[in-house]
Amino acid sequence: MRRQTALIGWWLLALAAPASAADLEAQIRAVLAKPAIEGTRWGLRVEDKEGHVIASIAPDERFQPASNTKVFVTTAVFDAMARGPFPNMGNGVRIENDHGRQNIALIGRGDAMMKDTPDCEKDCLAALADAVAASGVRRVGDVIGDDSFMPFERWIISDRIRPGTRTQISALTINDNELTVLANPGDAVGAPGRAALEIAAPDMEIINQITTGAPDSRPEAMVEMIPGMRQIRLFGSLPLGGKQQRLDFDIDDPADYAAIRLAQLLRERGVKVTGHPRARHAPMGPVDLIPAPVAPAIQAKDLSTLTPPDLIEDLTITSKVSQNLHAHLFLKKLALTQGFSPTTPAGRIVLNQTIARAGLPAAAHDFYDGSGLSPDNRITPRAMVSYLHWVEAQPWAADWRKTLPIGGVDGTLGRRMKNPVLQGKVFAKTGTLLAANALAGYMIAASGRELTFAIYANDRPSGAPSVLPAMDEALALIAAAN
Repeated sequence: MRRQTALIGWWLLALAAPASAADLEAQIRAVLAKPAIEGTRWGLRVEDKEGHVIASIAPDERFQPASNTKVFVTTAVFDAMARGPFPNMGNGVRIENDHGRQNIALIGRGDAMMKDTPDCEKDCLAALADAVAASGVRRVGDVIGDDSFMPFERWIISDRIRPGTRTQISALTINDNELTVLANPGDAVGAPGRAALEIAAPDMEIINQITTGAPDSRPEAMVEMIPGMRQIRLFGSLPLGGKQQRLDFDIDDPADYAAIRLAQLLRERGVKVTGHPRARHAPMGPVDLIPAPVAPAIQAKDLSTLTPPDLIEDLTITSKVSQNLHAHLFLKKLALTQGFSPTTPAGRIVLNQTIARAGLPAAAHDFYDGSGLSPDNRITPRAMVSYLHWVEAQPWAADWRKTLPIGGVDGTLGRRMKNPVLQGKVFAKTGTLLAANALAGYMIAASGRELTFAIYANDRPSGAPSVLPAMDEALALIAAAN
């Protein structure tokens, strides 16, 4: 009740916002300078549809945009779709002859939506296993997960991006390249805990180092996948009698894991696998590092090919929930629209071409990945608002706006802005890194005017509370005053 009263209090203050621009800016600065978040570096730009400035703080300083990067990637995809076909190919399965035995190859083509879950209804790995079994094949050698459609980049291009952030990029993606381990305490204090994969993968080894703690102890279980190995290590402690813990983590090699799962599905359908599941990658080569048009390779025919979901569906997921893997795959597929090899460097070239058409100066932005996880990405508030104005003039703008989170309603804004000033009236992309937050998009002000805005909080001191309440309070002041 106390928290609800506080929330009501600040939006009532917002409704009584000052009339003059100078008073408004003073109130905004006061909100952003609260002692608890002192030291945070703020940037803000708000304009109306005609480009008149409503509020502006450090508009030309460069900020980490975090997942605001996805604004540029998803709009570049919409722009490419308007200019011609955009690659949206489904994964497939084929039979390959190997010195007298038949191998099964699972071919990844950059589809981010393939699933391998009991409730899967479309774009399902199980459908490919069904096709192999229905073909009459009863005995196979190796099961190969082939992601060579995209040159193998183990991590996003930044040496400061590490596992645990959904950055395992592969042309053969399965279940968003995540695994889940179900962990339970043992039967007595000091006894080993119990753990199993939610989806069976017999070729994966679980190294279970979880112990059972006292009934009143805190659950502190962690999981990691050892790079280059099919080993999952669990460690920590779970309280005796405590609840089962779901531990989600990134798959180290998605193509290898997809091969493991397909082999298991084939066995369940009566197909004998005499060989081993394995991955097949295409290492980065000179032609991939220096983007240039490449001739398409001649491909063998699939035994069966999945139909991926519509691109708009994937783009909506990418923006609404801020899906890092999907965003970076879109960046790589942008390269294909100009005949380049689908790599990060080539995708960045196409992305920067779109940004240049929007008229942004090169010094106002830098992007090194598609998701916004790179700490080297930069944008100025003025440039972001200018870009959003350009987007609004494009024929695909209305469709793109539907993919944005809505304040207090859905996506990454679903739990924020639960007040009459902002709820249902903000359509914007969030961004979050360790010490950076961002929000950019559009909002409907109290008068019904539409405002375009970008607000950034960088360099938040360690130990400081979240800056999101201050960010939302500042936006409410602006909305109420206009």
